[in-house]
Amino acid sequence: MSIELLQSEVSALPADMRRKLMAFMVALEDKSRPGYATDLARKIDDKSPGNWLTPEQCEHELGLDSK
Repeated sequence: MSIELLQSEVSALPADMRRKLMAFMVALEDKSRPGYATDLARKIDDKSPGNWLTPEQCEHELGLDSK
C-alpha cells in the first residue's frame, strides 16, 4: 500500500477514528523510542511561544521539506 493511499484513507476517517489512529501511532513510536509520548505531551503543553516552531520549521524537522 502506498503512502498516498494511506493518506487518502486516513483523511476519509471520522475525527474520532483519526484520534484513535494518532494515539496508536504515538504508542507505537513510544515502544521504539521510550519517553516519546511523554516528551510529545510536554511539547504540546508548552505555552511559551518562543519554543514553538513555524510550519516551515516543522516541515524541516519532519524531513518534509525539499531542502
